[in-house]
Amino acid sequence: MTRIFYFVIFLACSHLPAQSSSFKHISKEYTDISRGNRLLLTEIWYPQDLAIETDKESSAISKINIQKHPLVLLSHGTGGSRLSLIWLAKRLAQEGYIVAAVDHFGNTTDNRIPEYFVRYWERPLDISFLIDQLLNDSKLSNLINNDKVAVVGFSLGGYTSLALAGAKLDCALLKKKSKTKPGKQELTIPEMGDLTPLIDQIDCSRIPLSLKDNRIRAFVALAPALGLGFSTKDQFTVEAPVLILGAENDMIAPVKRNAAKYHRLIPTSQLQVLKRNLGHYIFLPKVKKYGPDEAIFFEDPQGIERTEVHQEVGTLILDFLKNSL
Repeated sequence: MTRIFYFVIFLACSHLPAQSSSFKHISKEYTDISRGNRLLLTEIWYPQDLAIETDKESSAISKINIQKHPLVLLSHGTGGSRLSLIWLAKRLAQEGYIVAAVDHFGNTTDNRIPEYFVRYWERPLDISFLIDQLLNDSKLSNLINNDKVAVVGFSLGGYTSLALAGAKLDCALLKKKSKTKPGKQELTIPEMGDLTPLIDQIDCSRIPLSLKDNRIRAFVALAPALGLGFSTKDQFTVEAPVLILGAENDMIAPVKRNAAKYHRLIPTSQLQVLKRNLGHYIFLPKVKKYGPDEAIFFEDPQGIERTEVHQEVGTLILDFLKNSL
């Protein structure tokens, strides 16, 4: 996906009139010094009724309103950005959630580092680090209900959500499966091409044994990827509720080998498969103008209105969160 696309989305988000919506947003920069000064650009959406302070240097949520709100973390797909799920962030903020979405360093549309496209374990660490920052931020912590934290991820972000829930990917199995025909298919992506040589270079000994974060109470995975790295229920220590959404015509992360497989291996999960010939990228924002090379991301089947699908998906997620948090 092009930088121009996400720049346009960012401008649209940045210049929303305060009076026209029931949410606002701020931008933050966090740096994880424990991982080589890893920069994590973060967008935070929050309900309109939260007071805000503005000065020449920054905008920050005020502590005047002491009502605590549930927190939802968003994890974008491979080569995406913190704005990839902006349609969902706005819907959640309108419903009273504080929503934080991070750019996974090296794996975004405007910061492409090939090695980081396969360093899948960095992403759950990003989310856990972001939670640390939000809960330690004096201007935010009083507004967040620590007992109501959830994560929603798309594609590789879907795997990220499940890893935080307690899914332990088998690195050796992923390497083995990457050499098969299905593995080659799933690891050749529009954003970067064939990732299998990079998969082969992963040092499995560097990956933490567990990426689970017990502070998160509910998990949503949209078209989750990396099902190749899982084969048994022993790889899952998941006790929390999980919602998995797949797309019937997903050729990037086929439902049978990913969403349905995760559901089969996670007893606490529920699975919903979107029909009507919908594909993997239906979860990305609606874009009216795009080039031929972007059609795979934004062109929908005849008779499909993407915003209506987003409404349906948003309702499923909201219902799940209300029942799980």
